[in-house]
Amino acid sequence: MTVSQEPSINWHQDAETWPDRYSVRAVITYRGRRGKPGMLQVITYQPDMPDHEIQEILENTGYTPGEAHWLNLVSQARDTFSLPQAGSLVTYLTSKPGTTAMMKQAVKPHPLICGASMIPLLPSFRDGIVYRYYTERGYPLSFKVEAINIKTYLYMSRLFREIKGLKGE
Repeated sequence: MTVSQEPSINWHQDAETWPDRYSVRAVITYRGRRGKPGMLQVITYQPDMPDHEIQEILENTGYTPGEAHWLNLVSQARDTFSLPQAGSLVTYLTSKPGTTAMMKQAVKPHPLICGASMIPLLPSFRDGIVYRYYTERGYPLSFKVEAINIKTYLYMSRLFREIKGLKGE
């Protein structure tokens, strides 16, 4: 991929970063049914991050269980990885043909934002939009990773915020 073809992904450049937590995103290039080149950008997350780990990393940012919008915070925690996990995931993803992966220090969680890992939990979006890397033959990582299309996440999180605004929350 040349520099001019690289997608520009704005990762909250002015936001406060989350110490010791990293986001991993990937760009997958492919050929469509009619031979046309295509590109898909995905955000990865850990669907089965242990509750004790979620609680620990959120408490390190000042949040405690039972706070308002706790599920939003949990979904943002699941969207992050430790440095060793993020490095291993980037290595795994970039070993796949047509895939470029990158990691960046995560943005600190905010109670009014839903993470990408929350989108597949919505009843109308069950299985169709999630890619489960951990189901691939030869998956080498000790933690489960799923991915969702970044465009789907952005559209759904915007809708989520709009609905919250209508309710006055």
